[in-house]
Amino acid sequence: MRQKLDQRLRCPDCRMHLELCVCHLSPRLDLKTRVEVVIHYADIRKMSNSGRLVKLALQNSAVHVRGLKDKPVEAAPDKKYETDLVLFPGHGSVELNEKFLSPAAHPLRLLIPDGSWNQASSMVKREPLMKNAVKVHLPAGIQAKYRIRAQEDPFKLCTFEAVIRALGVIEGSRAEEKLDAFFRVWIYRSLYIKGRIAKADMPEGILMA
Repeated sequence: MRQKLDQRLRCPDCRMHLELCVCHLSPRLDLKTRVEVVIHYADIRKMSNSGRLVKLALQNSAVHVRGLKDKPVEAAPDKKYETDLVLFPGHGSVELNEKFLSPAAHPLRLLIPDGSWNQASSMVKREPLMKNAVKVHLPAGIQAKYRIRAQEDPFKLCTFEAVIRALGVIEGSRAEEKLDAFFRVWIYRSLYIKGRIAKADMPEGILMA
C-alpha cells in the first residue's frame, strides 16, 4: 500500500513529488545532436536516476531500458546521423574536444550507457546500438557540480551532468547553460525530498519555480 501511495504522489516522468514536479521547467531543447540513453532496468525507477531527464530536456532524444525480460533494446542505426559516439571513458576512448569534432561527420548521435561501471561496460560491448560507436570521454579536469548520490570522487559525474558537459562541447555554451539551470532545480529538489538539505538552506526560488 505504501509503495502504491508513493507512486501516486510522484510524477511518473521526473519522479519528483507532484508539488515539486520539474517537468514544466524543462528547456525542451531541439538540438542537431541526437542523444540516446540506455538505462539498466535496476536503475530506471530510482528517484536518484538522472538519465531519464534526457527525454524531458531534449526533443531529439530517446531513453531505452536494458535488462527487461523479453524486451531487448530496439534502436536500429539511424542513417540520418553520420557518426555515432558512445560516452564511456574506457580503453580506447578519445577525448571529446574541438580537435576530435572538427573532422567528424555531422550530425552526431551521442549514446549514453547508464548503470554501474560493469553494467555500462557490458552495454558498450554487447548492445548493437553501441558496440560499433566511437568511444569518447569528457575533457580532462571536468569535475561534478552536482551530487545526488553519495559519491566521493569529484571527477565522476552523474549521467545527466555528463550529458550536459558533452553537449557543451558539441553544441556550445548556450545549450549547456539552459540544461544546467534545469538540472540545478532537479538536484536541489531531490536533496530536499531526501532530507539532505533543509528548506531554509535552499537557494531562493528553487522550491517556487
